[in-house]
This record gives sequence, structure tokens and C-alpha cells, in this order.
Amino acid sequence: MSLDIPLLHEKALAAAAAAAAVLRAGADRTVNLLSDRDVKLQADVDAERQIRGILAPTGLPVVGEELGGDPALYDSGDAPYWVLDPLDGTYNYLRDQPAVCVSLALMRGREPLCGVVHDFQSGRVYAGRVGGGVSINGVDVTPRWAAETSQACLMTGFPAAADMSPAALAAFVRRAGRFKKIRMIGSAALAVAYVGTGRADVYLEDGTNLWDVAAGLAIVKAAGGVYALAPAGRPLRFNLVAAGKREWLDA
Repeated sequence: MSLDIPLLHEKALAAAAAAAAVLRAGADRTVNLLSDRDVKLQADVDAERQIRGILAPTGLPVVGEELGGDPALYDSGDAPYWVLDPLDGTYNYLRDQPAVCVSLALMRGREPLCGVVHDFQSGRVYAGRVGGGVSINGVDVTPRWAAETSQACLMTGFPAAADMSPAALAAFVRRAGRFKKIRMIGSAALAVAYVGTGRADVYLEDGTNLWDVAAGLAIVKAAGGVYALAPAGRPLRFNLVAAGKREWLDA
């Protein structure tokens, strides 16, 4: 299937911006789900419906966090589709904390083609198109990753499904201790976008979902970075390392 990727990238930017405007103004914060480790708001659902409506004319299927989609698209080989997290950092949004965004990617099978991470609180839009470079607010960016691990910044997080056993936490500390600084902001999409634009060097998370990171991975790939996804027990859930340098994939 022939795709006009630059045109679809502009569509993604527009769709993310439209949802971001509504979320920034103050969407419905009714709690639809509250568990020990997670929270879902009506705003998540409303934003996804809005974005799906904008994307509908493209004719491409959507895999979204709130309204689902066909997980088999990931293994389809060459079928293009959208991957959407309409509100990444929902807990941050509920508590009026920073680091919330709209995350939207175009993928073909397992390969990200372009991605947009719209941080509507800061007003920064991180974008990348494979073969077309990366930008922040439309200004091209050349990431400058750390020269060595001892100077590198590691972004990470603990998703709702994370293993929090003492053994797992001890293993995490051993891995993370190699880096100069560790940052956890509560939005995987933004954290991976930081790696892709050189604000950080590595992102590490076990048990993340594709919609959390697809747009960020497109930005990392467009910037010349690398990533590794290992299946983590259910469809579209992975253990992820994304990095500016291949040597950090073994983090």
C-alpha cells in the first residue's frame, strides 16, 4: 500500500493539536477506573474519540488505549495503522502535575513511520518522521547524546503492571546505577520523546504498552537512535530500551 507519509504526518500533528487544545482547556475528569496502580478518566475516552474522528478520513485502522483495535496489526508485516494514546500521564493530569501529552504514531507492521508527542502543558510538540528528521515546535533538532554511560541520563517508569517484588526492584537498581542521573516523570511517551530529541539518553521500562511509546519510538528512529522491544506476556506489551546509542541497548 502506497502511503503519503508527509501528508499523514501533518494529519497526525493536526489531530494531536485538536485534542491537546481541549485537554489544555480542561476536559471531563470524571474517574471511570481507579485501581491500586492506575486511573482512567472520561477525558481519556473523549480525547480518543475526537482524534479517531479526525483520522477517519485517512481510512487507516486505529489501535488506541481506550477504544482498542486489532493487535494483530503489529505482526501484519506491511499494513499501515495508527497507534494512539489520547492522554498519556493521566494521573499527572488528574493531579494538575506536569508531563501530560497526546501521543500518536503511524506504524507499518512493527515499524514506526512517524510520531507526534504533544505536551500541551508546556506547549512543546515533539515530532519525528523516519527519513525526515525530528523537530520541536517545527524547528529541526539534532540530538546530542551523552558521550558515555557515566554521563548519561536515564528516563524510566513503573507501569501499572510492573513487577514490584524486592528481587525485581533490586535488579532495576543495579541497571539504573550505571547512569549519571535517573528521571521518572510519569509519561512514557514524553520520556521516550526526550530521548529522541536529545534531552535524555536512554529510556528503560518493563511492561509498557505499544500506545505508550509508539510515537516516541518513531522520534527516536527518525533521530538515528535505536530501540529494542521484547514481548512481555500479552499482546502489544513489551519490555523496552530506547537509546541514542546502540551500546545502551544492553542497559
